[in-house]
Amino acid sequence: MRPAFRIYVMSDGGLDFSALCAKEGCTFVLCPPANDRWHPWPFFRRLFDAAVSLNTKYVIMLEPDNTVHDYIKRPPPADVGGLLVTGRSFGLVKYVEKMAQKRVPGFKWSSRSMSSGLCGGAYFKREAILDALSDDNMMKLDWNYLGEKLSKEIFSSDFAL
Repeated sequence: MRPAFRIYVMSDGGLDFSALCAKEGCTFVLCPPANDRWHPWPFFRRLFDAAVSLNTKYVIMLEPDNTVHDYIKRPPPADVGGLLVTGRSFGLVKYVEKMAQKRVPGFKWSSRSMSSGLCGGAYFKREAILDALSDDNMMKLDWNYLGEKLSKEIFSSDFAL
């Protein structure tokens, strides 16, 4: 027997999939274009809204170049996971750890965690999305400081996540 699942389709100013979703029983949201490649807030808000709408334990983010071949075989081992990007690292580890330790005392941002590319195919525990991407928590980030200290890639959605 197949597990039950919910599908939320969001188009960021592109194609309108409302007819498909009406036929398939999924949720469709057509958002205005945001050119959010270098401004992550619209992307974060859309992911947050999807998590609220889906009301599932996990959210799997797919992009147009992703394909689904089968059902998930085992529960995800962490709150968030994505594509392995070997050797990836970030600056300002202390800044990130200090913020994270307010939520998870003793948090250490490991090299393995930094190697997770949170792009299409990534999974997120809904609770983690609702916490990390809440308006209150987004306002705690000093985006000006991050922009001054890091490269512009910090504003790309998968880096910013």
